[in-house]
Parts: sequence; structure tokens; C-alpha cells
Amino acid sequence: MTGGIWVGRGISFRGFGHYFPQHCEEIPADLPPAPEAEAAVLGPALGVERRHLSDETETVPYMAVQAGQQALRNAGTDAKDLDLVVFSSWSQRRYAPEDGPRIALRLGAGQALAFDVCTACVGFVHGVQTAAALLTSHSWRRALVVCSDQFSQRLKPGRRGSYVGGDGAGAAVLEAGPPDDSRLRDSVVLSYGEHAGVSKALGGNGWTVSLPTIADVASETAGEATDQVLRRNGMTIGDVDWVVPHPGSVRISEKLVRRIGADPERVLTNFRTRGQTTSATIPSALSEYTESGTLRKGDMILSPAVGAGWYSGALLYQL
Repeated sequence: MTGGIWVGRGISFRGFGHYFPQHCEEIPADLPPAPEAEAAVLGPALGVERRHLSDETETVPYMAVQAGQQALRNAGTDAKDLDLVVFSSWSQRRYAPEDGPRIALRLGAGQALAFDVCTACVGFVHGVQTAAALLTSHSWRRALVVCSDQFSQRLKPGRRGSYVGGDGAGAAVLEAGPPDDSRLRDSVVLSYGEHAGVSKALGGNGWTVSLPTIADVASETAGEATDQVLRRNGMTIGDVDWVVPHPGSVRISEKLVRRIGADPERVLTNFRTRGQTTSATIPSALSEYTESGTLRKGDMILSPAVGAGWYSGALLYQL
């Protein structure tokens, strides 16, 4: 397999971490049917059985620090050895100061370059691509990519769709090593200004609003990102052991799986038990499924994602 932009760069994942708030809400089984427009976004089934909701102490930075600490422990890495911290979040955006430097300081990595990225649910893919680019262009060795969001606070209460959103954080430690140990093989992040209005949250604390076309746009754009990374590496979807995507909703997930031709039995998400946690979805799922032993060293994984903006992206890597 050749052609992946990170092949021969020696970039690998060394550890994952996750954090979910203490309060877990069971989703009522007797929710009223969604209006037609909302059903077009979500699909006929909600697909979420429970979700986690943060309290006033479990802020976006707090959750990020918890997930980051676990990822560092699992990687056997001390925070003071980090050269870079890339933080992804959008649900509680601020102008200044950004959260990244303060998260790095709380982790004990105050000497690392730290900053925020915001590409909505594509934040993990974007963060990994950014970290890999900096690791290969500097003499740096270690980076932490951490994603944390409170999506429950960006969905209007009372609607069926509000039960999809959950809060949580996920993190990954990346390390630059020998060129022949390139477990991160490829990545792509694409933007589509023509789809900017498909999903949006207006105002400082506005509710998220999505158009009925979101599932079609999501599956096609994530499919384009997937096609790129597979084609560059001379692979087909059958060469991938597991697909760990950002699902978004049941309808988006089903359309995406069909679009890329993946076996549903080889798709792993924590959507059913954690809800839609935006950019934290992929890294938290990687953390949980690695912890349980479902994902093992050497597995080839594809992680496609889409996010408001409009963005799509995909990662191709081995554990």
C-alpha cells in the first residue's frame, strides 16, 4: 500500500482516552413521533438509548482534561513530554482566550504549543491531520488531540431530536517514530461552502438547525473523503477491518454505510449508548473499543466524518 500522505512519516497513535459526565439519562421509549422535516434528518428511529449530560462542574475544558489524562496514561506518556496540544470544540466557542492553552496547562503540558480548531464534528480528523503535519515539519515527537463538546446544550428542548445530543470528550496521543512505523496512513479534510446552510447554529448560544437534505449531503461528502483515502492507498473498503465513523444520526449513518459499501457488522460507534457527541464521537469510541478489546493492535481502521461548515474528512490508520 503506497500513496498515503503519512506513509513513511512514522506517525502513530499511542493511546486513547474518553470522559463522559456522571449523569446518564435513559431516553424515554414513548417519545412522540418527529415532525416530517425532523424525521428526514434523524430517520425513523432515534437510535439513542441513553446519553450523558454534564453538570455545572463538568465544563468543556474539564472533560477535555479528563480524557486527555486517560489518553496519556494509556500511551505511557507524561504531559511534560508533549510538544503539541490540539483542542477541538464548537459548542461553547469563545473569542479569547481560547481553551487549548489552559487545557494544556491543567494537564501539566504548559510548555507545549496549544491551540483550538473548530470544524464541528470533523474536529478529530482535522486535529489529527494538523498534529501530524506539525510533527513531521518540526523536531517534535508527541502530540495530544483532544475533543470535548456539550452538544446537548445546542439542541432545542422538547423536540424529539434533542435526545440525540450528548456531552463528552475523547482524546488521542500521537507520536513520531521511525519512518517504517507509520500507522497513521492517510487523512483528508474537505470543505464545501455551497453546503454551509445545511446545518447551523445561529448566535452565541443558538439552537442547531439542520435541513432535511443533511443525510444526503453528509453521506455523499463523507463518501468523497473516503474514496480519496482508499484510492490513494490502493485499497477498497474490503481491506479495512473496522469503520469507526462519526454517525451524526441513524439516517446519516445508514446512508454513509451504504455509500461506501461497508459491512454494517464491521462498523463501530458508541452512538446508541452515548449519543451524538460531535467531534468527541470518534476518539471516545476508539478509546472504549480499544479498552474492551474489540479493537486490537494491527487493525486497519477507516474513520469518515462530516460536520457543519460544511466539512467532511476521513482518517486511514492502523492501531
